[in-house]
Amino acid sequence: MAREGFYIIRCPRCGRYTYASTHQKTRLCVYCQKIFKINPLDAVFVDDAKTARARVKFYQTGKHYKDYMDAVEKSRDKIKSLIPDTNLNLEQLQDSKQITQPVSMRRRELERILYQRARKEPLDLEILEQECLRAGVSWEWVVQQIESLIRSGHLISPKPWLIQLVTEKIALADKQLTEISSTKLAQLLGTVLRDSPVPLSQDELATQLEKKGVSSAGIEEALNLLRNQGYVLKTSTGTYRWTGD
Repeated sequence: MAREGFYIIRCPRCGRYTYASTHQKTRLCVYCQKIFKINPLDAVFVDDAKTARARVKFYQTGKHYKDYMDAVEKSRDKIKSLIPDTNLNLEQLQDSKQITQPVSMRRRELERILYQRARKEPLDLEILEQECLRAGVSWEWVVQQIESLIRSGHLISPKPWLIQLVTEKIALADKQLTEISSTKLAQLLGTVLRDSPVPLSQDELATQLEKKGVSSAGIEEALNLLRNQGYVLKTSTGTYRWTGD
């Protein structure tokens, strides 16, 4: 961008708010460990960090989603004027097309990158993405692995855009997680919640999905679908319990 500033953004998984410099393109949510791309047109633009912190605190302390979305709308024209035109021609698009590696090669390449770049000092997520792109490793697959390694304690995130390896060995999933429709995901979540003796958090549900070989992408939408149909209740502690028959 031609002008420095800060984006106020909302995590697509847990819905909590945070902020990031306009130089950042990737963010790790400190609340639910979701790694996501920052879409400037879905963010609120402010000039300085002090204002960003104050606005995040305001959005975070109550039901201010409508206020946030109104601010997003007001920011869009300003953000569009600041974002340079980056239209790619066909040749550039073809050159940037990523080659998908077999799972065994993806595992070796990601392990190599983490051991070499994230062991002695924190590694920026954007640098990790660039390294993976050069190695032909799917970024979507890497995101799933990184989120899982953070939950298992193999990685830490000293800042929302940094990761660091803190164990000698890491265990990467052997298979690509399967993407399914929101309806099928809602059915699967309903089964997990119905069979659970206690309410489950969104992170616990995501872990259950990974065990079943299913991607947790879209889990918030599926949970909202179940809640709207009266099958699931979100408790005061932020967990979910089955209320259907």
